[in-house]
Amino acid sequence: MSIFKFHCRLLRCVSRCFTATTIISYPSTRHDDYTKLEDEPQTEYTNTKRTIILDLDETLVHSTTQMPGVRYDFMVMVRVETEVMPIFVVKRPGVTEFLERLGESFEVVVFTAGVEDYASQVLDKIDRKGVISQRLYRDSCTEVNGRYVKDLSMVVGKDLGSALIVDDNPSSYSLQPENGVPIKAFVDDLKDQELMKLVEFLEICYVYEDMRDAVQDFLAN
Repeated sequence: MSIFKFHCRLLRCVSRCFTATTIISYPSTRHDDYTKLEDEPQTEYTNTKRTIILDLDETLVHSTTQMPGVRYDFMVMVRVETEVMPIFVVKRPGVTEFLERLGESFEVVVFTAGVEDYASQVLDKIDRKGVISQRLYRDSCTEVNGRYVKDLSMVVGKDLGSALIVDDNPSSYSLQPENGVPIKAFVDDLKDQELMKLVEFLEICYVYEDMRDAVQDFLAN
C-alpha cells in the first residue's frame, strides 16, 4: 500500500468523527504530504461542504447514437433539429455509489458540455436520490479556440480553493488547471473501477485548507 493510500484511509476514519457542526481549524504548514486537521487551536471555520464538480460524458457515462457493443443501461430521446433521436447510455461501473458517497461530504455539481435536453434526462436517470445540487450545461461553457471550456468560477466564484473538477478531458478545465483531477475516459469497459479508486481520494479532500493542494498530492502519486 502506498503512503498516499494509507493517508487516504486514515483521514477517512478521522473524517467520520466530525459532524456538520464540528468546529475545525486548518494549519498553514504541510506535514506528510497533506494538511491535517488539528485538535487546537480552534477557529471560526466550520467544515462547510466543499464542492466537487463532475463532467458527465466519458466520466460518469458513455452515450452513443448507435447500439453499443455492451448492454446499455437506458435510453433517452433527444430532439436534433426536426428529428428525435435515441441515445443509448452505458453507466460507468460504480457511478451510483460514487455519487452517494460524495454527497455525504460535498456539494456535488455536474458541469457538462452536453446540451441540456440530453444531459438533463441522463442526470435524472443516474441521480435518483438527488445528490447533484446544481447542473450546468453547454450554454454555461466558455468557448476558447473552438472548444467548450468550463469556468469553475461560475460555480464557486473567487473561492477556487474550495472546489475540484473531475474530467476526462484536461482542456475542459484549462482556465483553472490546478483544480483539475483527470480520470481515464470511459467507453464500454464494464470492469472499469476508476470511480471507486477516485472516491477514496475525494472523500478526504475537504481536510485540505486549499483543495488545489490535494490535486498536487494526487498527481504526485
